[in-house]
Amino acid sequence: MRRSVKHTIRVLAAVALAASTGMAASGPSPAGDGDATRARRHPTNGFSPTGVWNTKLPRNVALAPNSQAIVDNIQLDKVNNYGSWAINTDTYSTPIYHVGPHTPRRRWTFSDCLNMPELAPVIADSIASVPTPPDMIVSQGTDASVTIYQPSTDTYWDFWRAEKDTSGNWSACWGGKIEHYSKNPGIFENPLGATATGLPFGAFTIRIEELRRGYIDHALNIVTVRTRAGCHSWPATRDDGYVEGEDIPCEGQRFRLDPAFDVNTLTSPGARTIARAMQEYGLIMTDKGGALVTYAEDPRPYMARNGGVDPYTKLFDPDDLVPDGSEKYVVLSEIPVDRLQALPIR
Repeated sequence: MRRSVKHTIRVLAAVALAASTGMAASGPSPAGDGDATRARRHPTNGFSPTGVWNTKLPRNVALAPNSQAIVDNIQLDKVNNYGSWAINTDTYSTPIYHVGPHTPRRRWTFSDCLNMPELAPVIADSIASVPTPPDMIVSQGTDASVTIYQPSTDTYWDFWRAEKDTSGNWSACWGGKIEHYSKNPGIFENPLGATATGLPFGAFTIRIEELRRGYIDHALNIVTVRTRAGCHSWPATRDDGYVEGEDIPCEGQRFRLDPAFDVNTLTSPGARTIARAMQEYGLIMTDKGGALVTYAEDPRPYMARNGGVDPYTKLFDPDDLVPDGSEKYVVLSEIPVDRLQALPIR
């Protein structure tokens, strides 16, 4: 969820206050590849194995009729905004916490950073009792996001502009809670959720453990600068797009990397792992931002447990080909943006 979501959430909040909403309207999931064995195995992101994030795309999936024009606009955003497709890790991404049954629960408060007091009752249940690790941190950057999952209750939270005050009390401007997480397709009830689309960080964020094992079993996200005004595609439940034009990507729209692209030509093993996931599961436009980016989990909690070494350094650049430490910003540079393919809006 970024800066220009106020109007969208105001409308949705009014609906939510008038009547309880069910699970976000579900559209048809893309057909899988028939691999029943993999479908039975629970995916790393923890959401339903049959949900949109965890369903492989068929090789011959139908594309949007204006796919190339949409991709050309994403390429233009890359060129005009830092010239790169970056991985967000410790800034404008999220730490992911798996907490135990005895993690202290705290009542958070609603910070109302958008000056919308009518949202307080909408988020009240999500912040009433949150398992909150004493050493918890949030992402750097103005989003200040954090993700929490408690396996013992099968409950998930993510928050936007989360903050701890000097007395140790936590607050958030927005976010939400998902109960029965492992059966959820990876969509918040409207209008909850920290992203502008109502799509949870836990569904798409690349995990360190996935890169270590060399396989990602879910769709990733993509964020670009210009997203289409008043347009969102399932599984998104809302949007904060602001640019007119049929060839501008819609938030929630699904993309994939051309399956004919040879990922073995990529230098970085981390990039190869990510590119394969882009081909098999695709990417979903989860938000707009200041550059073309994809999210990986904030490494700082991992670093605190493992001697302070950033794991991405070796995962992305094991041969130290980028000695200035910028491997996180260039790891996707060899993946050709113009080989992305846009799927139809749903």
